[in-house]
Amino acid sequence: MWVSLGVVALLALGGSFAIGFATASSERSDPQDAVVDSAREITEPSSRPVSDALLPPLRLRTCALGDALMDANLSAFHGVVVDPVTGETLFAREPETPVAPASVTKVVTAAAALATLGPDAVFSTTVRATDDPQKIVLVGGGDATLSARPSGSASVYVGAPTLQDLAEKTVAALSQNLAEGDKVAITEVVVDASLWNPEDSWDASWASDARFRGNISQVTALQVDGDRDSPSVDMSRRGNNAINRAADAFVQELRKAGNTARFVTLSFAVAPADSTVLASVSSRPVVELVAYMLKESDNTLAEMLARHVSLSVGLGGSSASVNPAIGGALAAYGLPVEDLSLRDGSGLSALNQVTPAFVTSLLVEIARSSGDLALVRQGLPIAGVDGSLDDRFTGVNVAARESVAAKTGSITGVRSLAGFVTAQDGTELAFAFFSTGTVGDETRQALETVVTGVHTCGSNLADF
Repeated sequence: MWVSLGVVALLALGGSFAIGFATASSERSDPQDAVVDSAREITEPSSRPVSDALLPPLRLRTCALGDALMDANLSAFHGVVVDPVTGETLFAREPETPVAPASVTKVVTAAAALATLGPDAVFSTTVRATDDPQKIVLVGGGDATLSARPSGSASVYVGAPTLQDLAEKTVAALSQNLAEGDKVAITEVVVDASLWNPEDSWDASWASDARFRGNISQVTALQVDGDRDSPSVDMSRRGNNAINRAADAFVQELRKAGNTARFVTLSFAVAPADSTVLASVSSRPVVELVAYMLKESDNTLAEMLARHVSLSVGLGGSSASVNPAIGGALAAYGLPVEDLSLRDGSGLSALNQVTPAFVTSLLVEIARSSGDLALVRQGLPIAGVDGSLDDRFTGVNVAARESVAAKTGSITGVRSLAGFVTAQDGTELAFAFFSTGTVGDETRQALETVVTGVHTCGSNLADF
């Protein structure tokens, strides 16, 4: 029992000692410890603020073009697909690499023409009087559609003005000043084709046989039927002297209209600006010319429109002014015109350079426009329906027929296709695809297959 009591007493003493030690220790602590403890409390991180706003979900697109891009017939492929509504680029392969766009250039020319000239502008061919009643001046107005065919006869340019009408108006105007019984006797026709330099009518970079194959005429301010040998055949051979062909045809029409002079001489000079207009005929409106140029890929019309763009902005209509004229016209839309380098307005030259990104940026502006620029979209060929796409998108690509509105392009070493595709999910996308290098007819189908892939994927198109 004494042992037990001793243990209890000892425990009691030990407990008191422990308590006393703890108390003494607390009393002897360094005052600096309190500062440290206080600092620790201050520097402890507080909870991060959390916004009540929910982040939008990030869409993961899953539809890829896959095997379509692996086709060796594409050769060197460059392309961009953009959603015009959001401005988002859904697909891109070397979008900033300059390429020769071939006839996709005509989309650029069409946009510039509508922007500067307006859809209702027309080009007029006139006949002016001189001091000599037997001498008149035929003045070319830069209208390649002017026709030597009789009114109502077949021509590739439906509704085009005719030399017959111009000659009849001329003879009627001259007859008003004659004494009763006198006849019109025109002995000289002065030809004025100086709207731009008549010598500036051919680009050295174009294929030397382009006229022979019917691709393009000389780019002169006076010509008839695009200088075709057969006015009703689109790809008919073109001549070597477009101005003279037109002048000779006019002399013949004057005779049919009542000119009694047995011989008529031709001379060449510039008509005085203040001379009286005896007669005039005008082209169809620019919007119709643009539509035909795009649908049928008419190179002559493209060059004519490019020259008129230059004239409209005060650059004189020379071939050298085409690039600054068209670039200046499109710069107003905020387009990156520094990516545009044009040798011509048709795309025949391999020296034309443009980036796929520029083409799609222009297409986006066309898609968003509620003004004249929107008319470019309406003029594009439709796959399986008309123009240069009327027999395209066949076989495995038939699903995209009637859903693609685009401009085709084909020159040596280039195949191109650019425009709009309405996808299966209803999304309209702008695209610009180019194949360069070793290309051929198989490349056209390969490009169509890529477009069909875009048609299938729609807004779910993935860039991998």
